[in-house]
Order: sequence, then C-alpha cells, then structure tokens
Amino acid sequence: MDHSTMEHIRLPDGGMVMVMQGMPGWLFGLAIGAVILLSFVVVEWRGLADGPGWTWNLTRSPRVHRLVRQRWFQPAFQLPVLALFGFVIYAGLFGSFAKNLAPVMVWTLWWAALIFVVALAGNVWCFVCPWDAAANVMTRLTLWKKRASLSLGLALPASLQNVYPAIALFVVLTWLELGFGITNNPRQTAVLGLAMVAAAVGMALVFEKKAFCRSFCFVGRISGMYSMFSPVEIRPRDRRVCGVCTTRDCLTGNDRGYACPTGLDLGELDVSTHCISCTECFKTCPSLAPAVRLRPLNRDISRVRTPRGDEAWLALVLLALTGFHGLSMTPVWQDYSPGSTDIVTSLSQWTGLAELGAFTVGMVGVMAAPLLAYALVNELAWRWSGRTVGRKDLFVAYAYAVLPVALFYHLAHNAMHLFMEGQDVVPLLSDPLGRGADWFGTASWHMDPLLGQNATWAVQVSLILVGHVAGIVASHRISRRLFADPVQARRSLLPMLVMMIVLSVLGLWLMHLDMNMRMGRM
Repeated sequence: MDHSTMEHIRLPDGGMVMVMQGMPGWLFGLAIGAVILLSFVVVEWRGLADGPGWTWNLTRSPRVHRLVRQRWFQPAFQLPVLALFGFVIYAGLFGSFAKNLAPVMVWTLWWAALIFVVALAGNVWCFVCPWDAAANVMTRLTLWKKRASLSLGLALPASLQNVYPAIALFVVLTWLELGFGITNNPRQTAVLGLAMVAAAVGMALVFEKKAFCRSFCFVGRISGMYSMFSPVEIRPRDRRVCGVCTTRDCLTGNDRGYACPTGLDLGELDVSTHCISCTECFKTCPSLAPAVRLRPLNRDISRVRTPRGDEAWLALVLLALTGFHGLSMTPVWQDYSPGSTDIVTSLSQWTGLAELGAFTVGMVGVMAAPLLAYALVNELAWRWSGRTVGRKDLFVAYAYAVLPVALFYHLAHNAMHLFMEGQDVVPLLSDPLGRGADWFGTASWHMDPLLGQNATWAVQVSLILVGHVAGIVASHRISRRLFADPVQARRSLLPMLVMMIVLSVLGLWLMHLDMNMRMGRM
C-alpha cells in the first residue's frame, strides 16, 4: 500500500486516527457511468426471466445425508467455535487494554468476514453459533442425544414474534459501536459477547423453542435476510414428498430430533430468512426429504410468496445503518483536523449538545433520510401505477429489492477493513493478552495489508456494481409479480430504478471520501 495516501492525526485523548484516502475521482466517475449503463442497457439486454432455475443437491449422497443426520454433527462444529469464543472473552476481560486480541478478532475479522460468508454460503453462522451452543448445553444438558428440555416452555408474547426486537437491538449496537467506540475497547467487546450468551441462555430457559434466535438475535436475523441472496439453501429435495406427509415431524419433532426451532414447515419453506441451518429437519424427517442445495444467486429476494412488514423494515434499516456506518467514518461526519468543520461539530454548536448528544441527533437524521426517501418513492410508484396494488403491499414488496444494495455496500465497506486491517490478527495470535508472549513466533511481525489500496478500491467498486445489478433485477421481477399489466409494472418500477441509481451513486461517493480509522478500530 502507498503510505503517502495516509495521514496520522493525534487526538487530545492520546489516541490516533489514520485518515485513508478515498478512491480517486476518475474511478468514481467511471463507476457512476457503469451504474447508469448497467441500469438501462445490460440488464434489459440480458433479460429478467424468473423461472424455477437450476438446483444441485449437495447432500444427494446417502453417506453425506447420513452424516448430517447424526446428532453430533452440529456440535462437532459448534464446540470449537464455543471454545474460541470463550478464549476471546477471556482475553477481552483479562488481557492488556492497549494490545488485545478481542477487538481485532471480533470487529476486524469476524464481523467483517461474516457478511462475505453469508453472501456466499448462507446462514452458516447460526449453524456454528456459540451462543446457541451454550443455550443448548444449559437446556438439554447434552449435545449428543435427544432429551427433554429444561425450559419452562412459555410462549413468547405475540407482539414479539417478529424481527422488530432484533432491529431495535441492532440500532442500539450501532449507536454503542460508533458513539461509544466499543470496537476499540476489549472490555466492552467481551461484555457484549457475554450479554449475547446471557440473552440466549436466559430466553432458552424461559421460552419455547428458540425465541432468542427467532426474534432477538440481530446477527442471526441480519444473516437470515442476507442469505436470501446466497447460492445455498435448505429445501425439500422433492416437494411432493412433503405434500403427502401426514406427521409433519419437522414441525413437531420426534425421538430422533427436535421440532424446527423457528417453527418452519419444510414443505412450505420458500425463503431462507428464518432458517438457522440447525439440521434438525434432517434428523426428524422419516422420508429423508431435506436437502442442502446450490441455486442461482439472488433467488429468494424476488420470490417471497408472503412478504412480511417486519422483514421489509429490517431490509430498509439495514440500508440506512450500513450507509450511516460508512458516513460516520468520514471527515464529512467528524473531521479530526484542527479547525475543521463537520456534521457532528455543527450539530453540537447548533443544539448546544455535547458530542455524544450531537452524534445521536445526527444518527437519527441520517437514518431517517433513506427511510423517508423510500416512502416517497413508494408513494410515487403507487400513484403512477394506477393504485391497483395497495400502498402498503407495494411498500413491503419493493423493500426486499433494496436488500442486495444494502448487502453489497456492506460487503464493500467491510472489504476495506478485512483486506487492509485483517492482517493485524496475525501478531496478536502469538500474544493475545498483550503480555509479551510469542506463542507462534509472530508477535513482532509487521505485515502489509492483504490487498493494496488500488486492489481494494477495485473490489469495492465491483461489489457496488454487483449489488446494483442484483437490486435492479429484483425490482423488475417484483414488479412483474405484483402487476398483471406490463404498463402498470413499468410505471411502478421507474421511481424504484431512479432510487437504485441514487443509492448506488451515494455508496460510491462514500467510497470516494477519505476514511477516518482509529488505530486498532475494527
């Protein structure tokens, strides 16, 4: 990486901010041209057919299917992750404050890489989740066989049987992450991890099935939404098998396995949003119907048979929060150069609030902007299309189309952290507690970024363009499913296409801006 593109600024609190140069203007302009070209030429030329598509059963081998059906199959992956999670918590609580494995492992490696894994392989995090493993141990006292749960088995209140709690928790986490800077604090990072364990275990002991996973875990619900783009799915190998099933063991459980913890009927499953990949349906199904399959990318997003309002709001909040996350790391939001003017400083002067209060006001305003813009676009689409589809139905259905845009901006933002800071974990693996150890001989290594700055910019632009195309395709397909009249479909689609272009250009603009990165942050 060309270190001349970086500037280091010493802060009054003793910390340091590294200001990284944004992508150059020529690349920004070229990327905008590509967005416009892809919107109106290439997508139409390639066609937008939404047929059944191909699938490939990864578990078609009887040997593989028998392996997945074993009760020890999921714990064999969960327990190593649980052990690593426990060590990271220990390092965060008892290691050095200045040099510690926990923040880098959690915020640079895990959180940045997780979104890439979900986009490529589906909701595998839930399959290996250490919080779920801890809850299973506490409620079942075993991971190796089926036994009655120690849970009280209370029903979660109907008002909470949705993803709104997860949305609220994700907003709070973003506020804590960016407002309080917990990504630089090993103690707070460890406490957050323990809070997730406590919530998972506590709710498992009180409520039936896995209420925490279904409604409260923002990591699982975000992963579930993003997995709608993924090429990996769990579905019945032949829906006719489920059609003649009279026992619905996937829903009720049997002596071989537990009922689906999120209440999914395999025969009715059409999207991956709430599947936590636990493989219990493999164990309970007497007809061996479940299958892990490969499929075309972006399939679920335009094929939702019953769009849900809570999922629509999660998609929109993801769009708003990922954009805010990017903006909050630029000098436009907070400029650490002496005598500079930025959004937080201006809000503080205008309102008389301290920095955290101004940050909170600004966060609310920045988040509200894309939500209000989407509401306006939906109103225009509803009016121009002849009002033959309900305003609310249009709002919910088209919200799914912004999901690829949010996902790929999220990937583009995380690419910078992962490829330019991910190497920081290597020396910390030898000295995870910051006590001068050198377990693997790497403690003194000073490694170059995994990708140089030019290569990272190329990756970021490519990701933004892929997300833009996926969003445009999903919008077209959703319009055709909503409207029988092609003219009405096109009229409803036009405001959405304009919004997609604006969103992608804004994402590129954020990549064009310089980036503030506290030393050790994320």
